[in-house]
Amino acid sequence: MSDSDGFPDDCPTLARDGQVIGFCPSPNGTHLLVWWRADSEIIGGFETYEAGVTAALRAIAADGLDPDPDDVKVEARALERNFVATDWMGLGF
Repeated sequence: MSDSDGFPDDCPTLARDGQVIGFCPSPNGTHLLVWWRADSEIIGGFETYEAGVTAALRAIAADGLDPDPDDVKVEARALERNFVATDWMGLGF
């Protein structure tokens, strides 16, 4: 974990157009936190992988439009696999 970002380097990410967004559990474990990898600015907390991915893709697009639903489903499945496989205790959560 870098001293400046507050999030471990090994958190799952989604990258598009040179921008990277990270995902981790909320402190109480009830939500998925979505944040900019570059500066750790939190985009929001979401109850589902699909909602988190939708927010991430909206933030990257910066145009306010909804991302393609099929793209969201594919990315959400990949995120869920990575999220479940992550050793959160080992990362300090």
